[in-house]
Amino acid sequence: MSEERGRRAFARDFPKAEIHLHLEGSVDLDTLVGLIRGRGRTVGPEERRELGRLYRHRDFPHFLENFRDLCALLLRPEDFALIASALSERLRRDGVRYAEVFCSPTIFARSGGVPAAEILDAVSGAARAGEKRGAPRMRFLLDGVRQFGVRALEDLVRAAADCRRYGVIGIGMGGDEKALPTGDFAAPYREARRLGLRTTVHAGEFDGPRSVWEALEVLEVERVGHGIRAAEDPELVSLLRRTGVPLECCPTSNLMTGVVRRWEDHPIRALHRAGVAVTVSSDDPALFRTSAAGEWQVLQERLGLSPEEVLAIGMRTARSAFMPEGDRTELLDAMRREAARSGIAS
Repeated sequence: MSEERGRRAFARDFPKAEIHLHLEGSVDLDTLVGLIRGRGRTVGPEERRELGRLYRHRDFPHFLENFRDLCALLLRPEDFALIASALSERLRRDGVRYAEVFCSPTIFARSGGVPAAEILDAVSGAARAGEKRGAPRMRFLLDGVRQFGVRALEDLVRAAADCRRYGVIGIGMGGDEKALPTGDFAAPYREARRLGLRTTVHAGEFDGPRSVWEALEVLEVERVGHGIRAAEDPELVSLLRRTGVPLECCPTSNLMTGVVRRWEDHPIRALHRAGVAVTVSSDDPALFRTSAAGEWQVLQERLGLSPEEVLAIGMRTARSAFMPEGDRTELLDAMRREAARSGIAS
């Protein structure tokens, strides 16, 4: 086996978890065309090329526009079932055993689209069907949009509590990190914790280390989505090392949106070696042309981490997941068995 094929097999075959993954950003072009055709519409070559523009991003604001435009094409519960089923199968092929998937019902509520409960009923049904075929267990985090304001996040928290029967375990908040002050959202996050929901927030991606401080001190989240700009503040790096709050890192995403200009500039390696609890996930895998296994491969091939370091980050991802302790132990044991079979220290 060639060295490159060996690295691909290592990235693909290890049991793994994903904890920062957007359902809407997992819709690849073929699936998108398929769901449009499922409504009885013909999609010719010119329209397909036009749809393909949603997968090319000039910068972070342009990515947000493309994400919004893709969401506008999801109109029925059947659409969400289809994309969840496709995601479930891709995760299975990537060796993922457990995935936490962001869903953004706020986007559809604003446009008078599919209600949150119908979205979650559809995606959880598809996830359960996939699990019976050997696909991973999927749990869901409802993801707010910062620029939609506080009331929208309050509604999201209530929806998350009401949708627990569909596998909803917590909330997050993405969008434009600079849109509104973080303090505005402290009360909804307190309410989420009171209701027993798990919490994360996008910070330290498009905005700087200050946003990570606010995520920790104002919102008191359990994990930070992305968080890589923390590397610019040594005091913050020290705090993260002491507290062990995980960063949900997504290297390819950061490069594709221009948050990081070059692979050699990506701070995940330095953060990991500084003792920060970095994890790895694919974010919006279709929009960024990546996958869970692809991110493991990136860590090794693009960022120069050893197999032992990649495995350590993969195991930390599993430890950082909001899964029951018994399931976590089972996954970590499976990772250790694969490591022993592969001759990699775990």
